[in-house]
Amino acid sequence: MNTTVRLTERSGSTSSQRRKGFVPVVVYGAGSDSQSFTADAKTITGILANNPRAVLTLELPDSGKKNVVIQEIQRQPVSKQLLHIDFQQIDMKAKLDTKVAFHFTGDPVGVKSGGVQQIELHELDIRTLPDKLTASFEVDISGLDIGDQLLVSDLPKHEGWEVLTPEDTLIVRIAPPAAQEPTDEDAAEPAAVEASGEDKAE
Repeated sequence: MNTTVRLTERSGSTSSQRRKGFVPVVVYGAGSDSQSFTADAKTITGILANNPRAVLTLELPDSGKKNVVIQEIQRQPVSKQLLHIDFQQIDMKAKLDTKVAFHFTGDPVGVKSGGVQQIELHELDIRTLPDKLTASFEVDISGLDIGDQLLVSDLPKHEGWEVLTPEDTLIVRIAPPAAQEPTDEDAAEPAAVEASGEDKAE
């Protein structure tokens, strides 16, 4: 995956830049003032599709290269077009607080028996060095049966990560099968019994 993003100076309105295939960006952090640029929207889209938590290298006009992570993404609600990106400069030797997405693997035995998989947490808050970041956290849930649940405390340890999410936070559980919807025949039975009682009273 390409993790280098070349930035260009802003020129013209933001709407005209977007029409040309660029997205406005802001770079801040590491003790420097915020700076505004534009980036190729196709490059950013490719990075977001592969690993939105990746450590990226920005090539800034007249400022050399900077290590950054994507801090905020703004999209158009309907079209999902990229509207704005915030990049945060980082120190590769200093830990940072970030998130890593879960990637669940395996088919739970409880689901095979008719249970319903309910995912309650999609990302884990962690503190780690930038070079310890991964695209996702793979978690095997094939052993979960009906009534079982997976908490943060059940996760395997990951070298170099300090988990910030509370240990008692629920990640996923396998719920019992949903109650069966009553059929038209079932709904008609009480009425039939009621009618029979009325006849008897007469």
